[in-house]
Amino acid sequence: MKASISCDARDAHLDIDGSHLRHWGGSAPDGRVLAATNHHLTLDGAPWAVVAGEFQGQRYPRSEWREGIRALKAAGCTMVSSYWFWNLVEPTPGTFDFTGANDIAAFARLCAEEDVWLQARIGPFNNAEFLLGGLPPWLYGMPLVERSNDPRYLELVGRYYAAIARQLDGLLWRDGGPVVVVQLENELSHAPNDWRTLFGYTATDHRGPEGAEFGKHMSALRRVATDNGIDVPFFTMTGWGTAGDLPGDEFLPTYGGYMDLHHRPGPNARLTTFGGAQESAQTYPCRGRLPIAFSELGTGSPVRAAYRSMSPPEMMVTTALTRLGGTESIFLGYYLFHGGTNPTRGDGFGWMTKEDTFSLRSYDFWAPVSEYGERRTSFYRTAPLNLFVREFGTELARQQSMPVADPVEDPDDDRLRAVVRADADSAFVFLSNYGNNTPLTGRAEVTIEVGLAGGEVRFPREAGLSVPSGGWAILPVRLDLGHGCTLVSSTAQPLARLGSADRPCLVSFAPTGRPVEYVVAHRGGNEEVLTSTGRSLIVATGHGEIELVTLDRAAAEHAQLVTRNGNKWLITSPDDLTETPAGIRISRFVDLGRPDRAPVGVRVLPGPTRLAAELPAPRLDPADLRIEQLSESRWLLRVADGVILDPDDLWVDVAYTGDLCRAFDARSGQLLADDFQRGIPWRVKLGRFAEALAADGIQLRVEPLVDQNRVQSGTPMLLDSRQDVLGEARVDGIRPFARQSAIVRPIGWS
Repeated sequence: MKASISCDARDAHLDIDGSHLRHWGGSAPDGRVLAATNHHLTLDGAPWAVVAGEFQGQRYPRSEWREGIRALKAAGCTMVSSYWFWNLVEPTPGTFDFTGANDIAAFARLCAEEDVWLQARIGPFNNAEFLLGGLPPWLYGMPLVERSNDPRYLELVGRYYAAIARQLDGLLWRDGGPVVVVQLENELSHAPNDWRTLFGYTATDHRGPEGAEFGKHMSALRRVATDNGIDVPFFTMTGWGTAGDLPGDEFLPTYGGYMDLHHRPGPNARLTTFGGAQESAQTYPCRGRLPIAFSELGTGSPVRAAYRSMSPPEMMVTTALTRLGGTESIFLGYYLFHGGTNPTRGDGFGWMTKEDTFSLRSYDFWAPVSEYGERRTSFYRTAPLNLFVREFGTELARQQSMPVADPVEDPDDDRLRAVVRADADSAFVFLSNYGNNTPLTGRAEVTIEVGLAGGEVRFPREAGLSVPSGGWAILPVRLDLGHGCTLVSSTAQPLARLGSADRPCLVSFAPTGRPVEYVVAHRGGNEEVLTSTGRSLIVATGHGEIELVTLDRAAAEHAQLVTRNGNKWLITSPDDLTETPAGIRISRFVDLGRPDRAPVGVRVLPGPTRLAAELPAPRLDPADLRIEQLSESRWLLRVADGVILDPDDLWVDVAYTGDLCRAFDARSGQLLADDFQRGIPWRVKLGRFAEALAADGIQLRVEPLVDQNRVQSGTPMLLDSRQDVLGEARVDGIRPFARQSAIVRPIGWS
């Protein structure tokens, strides 16, 4: 089916003004300056593009924090966003615990070492499907009103903020640290505290003030934060579900959207469109006065008994794509980017989840990185978009979002969705063909027409352009290539700028498997049409050469941008890539007992250079893994005496029939992990629990599906009810494997 996209962007223009936001931002000791305009944040006067991923240190083993941060970097994230939960760091009034996974200072130092920014989301209330949203349980019994301007409540918040400030001393931007953004509160007057989870029958809560008091409370929280030493360039607050006007220009409001909170079809399918003027005015009331930033572009969904989604990767990328194209934003933030595990309190059986219908331990969210560190398809599907924002944020920052002729506003409309971000001289065309509620028809022949102040651009001219069902693309119009040349149009999506001023290199990728077209205008105005099927193209100019490199989509999705010692590389491989001081680590899952040394390799651009290495054999001998079947539904796993495991030395896929599977420490009886049945094997990094495996082992216990309607006991002597069992409970099999790694170093690495 054909599709024609047309946009009149001749009047596209943004008035960039930061005069009313001079109180935002701040300087670092080395002279770097963060500031803001009405449309974007800036670093040293230039537009500052941000890609943030949520990764919660308190829901992840401290020993694996660095690897989690590196995984976000590998996906193109430049900032780690992390909730910090008050009820974990102040378990009893006035007594603070910043040890173990509560050590926010250690987490911030790792962000600095890995060269990523940190957004600390410190509450006091966070939601995050966490017990009481992070509020301490002892607040309920105190003579105060939570989430209000009650002086007694604000005094306790101040004590908590002061403790956070002491931990972050030397780690804030003003000190040269990575903490540049702090979010206060979350979903004020919108999300419930859920006191009933802890206190049971009839436990009311106060979600927050409304009307004028709403803004006053946010102002009070900022004042309490700064008075207690939390001084950062930008304070943020959630901009959805607000119960009153925002407090002047004190906060950067952030936004989001989840396509997969409930069963489909659902109302959030509107996120598949780029939004109309009415939606924009309602959703972004400060548009044009304050920058639009996103903090919760949904990657998945919290798993609970009634909804066990495995969110399609197209959901995540489409949500981010349509929000980026439909606004003037260059600040993307995903929730949740890295899954985690809920901690416990007290004796190890104090559950910290919002409600008992959620997994007690797992907070996997079907995120791009699982709660054990596995990179899922959504990790790779979204990586090219993240790189695009990083590499071309400067161009995006001056471009206005312009509607196409007859735009799609009904999410059930089968047509190709499109929008254009443009200024007077250049543009990017955003295309999306994902429908969420129902699959959209693939478009075999797409034509595009964009009117700019300097003239009209129509493409493709010779090659075809198609967008499959579920596909997407961002295509350039009049992109500067250097040497006086302009990329008039292309059917390939820009990914990165490499090379040097003498020989610039533009790396793009083909949205589909078709040959791609580049239309290049030279300094004198002459145009040439170039077609590539994957090879590099050299454009000769009077001032040197320009290289155009075209990757296929798979290579682009696995590409990682690395800057080191003045070198800038784009490195791609079918396997997982992680930047480390020693080099680029290549990782792959390998079955235990595999005798051969599997070869792995990477492609390095500019080049082309190919580097290869061999993966070592797994350290754990299959004979050293002892599996005992206690019953159909209960299996015990141990390792032989003397076996020492690193976390990646043992992963297992557990196939089971039943409603959910749990893993217990067989010695203490404590719950380590759990999984609601989704129709696929449960993948667990058992090496994380090496101590339990080496002791009495880990027991897997499967529970059957039951009727949720309780049947009362018929005996007059017993206060009891029961649930009828509706299905089987058994472990069907276990596949053990390891994640093996090797290091390669591009020339110039040191």
